[in-house]
Amino acid sequence: MKISRFYKTIALWLAVCTMACFAAVAVPGYSAAADGGGIALSGTFSSKTFEIPQGSSVEASNVNIVVFNNDDESIGINLTGQCPTGVSLVFSESSFELAPDSHKTVSIVSIDVTTDAVPGEYEVSITAEAYTTGVEGIQLLGSVRQTASLTVTGESGTVSVQTVSPDGIPVPARIRLFKVIGSSKVEFAYSDTGLLNATVSPGSYVAEGYVGGKLLDEESFDIAAGETKTISLTVETIYFYHFAVLEYFNSDTGNLAYVEIQYTVKNVYEEVDDASILLDVTLDGEPLEQKTIAPPNRLTLDGVNGVWEYTPLEGWKSGDYSFKLILKIGDEVYTYSTEKQLDVTGDASVGGSNTPLIIGIVCAIVVVFAVALYMILKKRKAKAPQPQSKKKGKEESKPQQ
Repeated sequence: MKISRFYKTIALWLAVCTMACFAAVAVPGYSAAADGGGIALSGTFSSKTFEIPQGSSVEASNVNIVVFNNDDESIGINLTGQCPTGVSLVFSESSFELAPDSHKTVSIVSIDVTTDAVPGEYEVSITAEAYTTGVEGIQLLGSVRQTASLTVTGESGTVSVQTVSPDGIPVPARIRLFKVIGSSKVEFAYSDTGLLNATVSPGSYVAEGYVGGKLLDEESFDIAAGETKTISLTVETIYFYHFAVLEYFNSDTGNLAYVEIQYTVKNVYEEVDDASILLDVTLDGEPLEQKTIAPPNRLTLDGVNGVWEYTPLEGWKSGDYSFKLILKIGDEVYTYSTEKQLDVTGDASVGGSNTPLIIGIVCAIVVVFAVALYMILKKRKAKAPQPQSKKKGKEESKPQQ
């Protein structure tokens, strides 16, 4: 019995150690954290192999590093890239502070290769340098580095990928383009607009189309040097089949009164509950307002049509308006329409149809105030004591009794 317990203890200890080692080095897509004292690095960058032609770039949605601060004090972090001539790394953030026992994920937005880059095989690295700032100035605490493989090619082809509905209408969706290298797929580019154009190195690729986070279509293809490929991904989904913005003007002033939003939603996916539609408006590229124009309801396979009249809360202003419809299922954004632009210029834009209303309200207030003032003055005049008039001559004497 004692021997059995002993072997059970040894087996349990070996199992725990094995799981710990597996968690540290065998998590798919992530490398083990590189330790530099109080700072450490992890993430997906070092597990990638990039192949980029001259004059092109890689924009991947899942390439990142994770910076850890294992100290009990806040530290500053500077990120730098070490690349061959003509190659550069673009970070979502390159300088920031980390609180004690915290971490931060930084995306590698793109790896850019100029036409001057020399074809060949290279290593590209990211260095995270930790520092503190005190009365004695900046003190360096240490640094850690991650490295990935890069091949710069001199030959290239071009590919255009678009997502469309079953009836051929362009549909906004996320497109991810992967290059097949050996037995793995390396993300080369992505787009959230439903259209992706890229210059790629010759080889094998996979294009994938996503809506609402679900993979709806994919296509594998090869591309040779100097070749151009056009790929269409058909996504059977919920989408905006029609979206229009029509202008209506005030007949009295000629000013822009309102716009009419027309839309048609088609559903070739499945019936869903709690589907709502929001109108998103920007002015000169800045958010103006977002409002629900179709409250949550069940969306059947018949789809839905709608019309909505819109006027900005503060009236129309001169500038470039942009309109977009957003379809949400529950609290999650599922899809959206293309954007429609409206250029509002000139004196007719200012105030919009609210101007006559404002003038009328002001005039009414003035009239009411004038009438009230007149009544108050009249009432005071009526209550004022009247002066007694003087009698002429002497008062007549009363006859004596």
